[in-house]
Amino acid sequence: MMREFVIENGIVIDDMDSVIDGIRTISGKEISDAETIRKFITEEKATKYYIDKKCTGKMQPDRDTVYLWLDSGYVDHNGNSIMISLLNNNFGGYTGHYFGTMDVLANAIKSYFPKNTRDINRNLSSLKNKYQNKIADRNHRHIDNEQEYLIMMCNGESGYSELESLINRLNIKFDDPIEEVQEIQPEVEAPEEHEPAYDMSFTEKEITVGLLFDTIDDMQDYINELLAELKKAGEDKAKLQELEKRNKDLEQALVEIRSFNGQHNTEPSEVKELTDGHDLLGRRGKILVLGATALDVKTMNGIAKLYGFKKDDFEYEVDYDKVVNFAGRSKLEKYSAVILGACPHKVQNLGDWSSLVEKCKNTEGMPIAIDARSRSGELKVTKESFREALLQICNELKCK
Repeated sequence: MMREFVIENGIVIDDMDSVIDGIRTISGKEISDAETIRKFITEEKATKYYIDKKCTGKMQPDRDTVYLWLDSGYVDHNGNSIMISLLNNNFGGYTGHYFGTMDVLANAIKSYFPKNTRDINRNLSSLKNKYQNKIADRNHRHIDNEQEYLIMMCNGESGYSELESLINRLNIKFDDPIEEVQEIQPEVEAPEEHEPAYDMSFTEKEITVGLLFDTIDDMQDYINELLAELKKAGEDKAKLQELEKRNKDLEQALVEIRSFNGQHNTEPSEVKELTDGHDLLGRRGKILVLGATALDVKTMNGIAKLYGFKKDDFEYEVDYDKVVNFAGRSKLEKYSAVILGACPHKVQNLGDWSSLVEKCKNTEGMPIAIDARSRSGELKVTKESFREALLQICNELKCK
């Protein structure tokens, strides 16, 4: 029996269970509750697109509207947004349960209106560009992890941002202001104290701080490039020397911030003991992350930095479809370690091995092979499983 699910007045998904199952399959994400999708559609910006038979997309319906595409919040393995398509019921509402990427939905329109194929192709390209521009203003572009998304939404509703919550917990005390300034300050009633929506775990803190450091490093690289270009252009030498001095001061400040963070980081002990990943790796080769992941590369680099690794210590092959041909065109022996995410069972040139995972773990001369598994046992690179994999790699490298 099909289960109807009301997104809002006049917008109904008439078989929500099949929609959720389908999105789980093509996204590889866990979805425990239909309310997550409803919350995303109703509370994020630019989630509704009214489509006519030529695939022209508008933000409001008109007399030519045939379909309503709802952004589910999830993306497929290639990063394409998964939309839910509902049909205009001619009574001012929209009902249905069809879903897929924009390309899949556009192909369905072509099958009903084949004479409009050229217009559909042109308008689809325009719609994709409009979509990317619109979602830039969202608080959360997509749902990477259902639980984390719902927590962040709760934080937003309670008036706390993640960064604000993190800063509040650092307990950094500044020197008292100059007495003369204190004397002229008007008395202000102390603001009412609020309990934070939740206590940020150490894992969340370390990932957030790691990503901040990663961003600062990228900015520092950019500054160095600009200074180099200014030198080539023959700019005023005195001005360049002043800029270089300020740049060195900034670099020193970053070193001191890192030192402060390390001295005040009290848990867990195994992370403190393993902050020399790059040195352990040495010249043995890089770490390969192979298979589809639930994280983007920047997040993984941020986590790895907490274990002392550098961005250049890693190579990523996270396109699920490309992994099929990977074993045939790459020598895994050149890597020091391999972290295995979601991999297809059938890949080329495996010989007698039943899977790439089995080959890595049982062939002599192969690199350290770590299964990145979620708590449920699923082969999946998550924040937790990636941390555990790095920890295990560090321990094994120490023993070599």
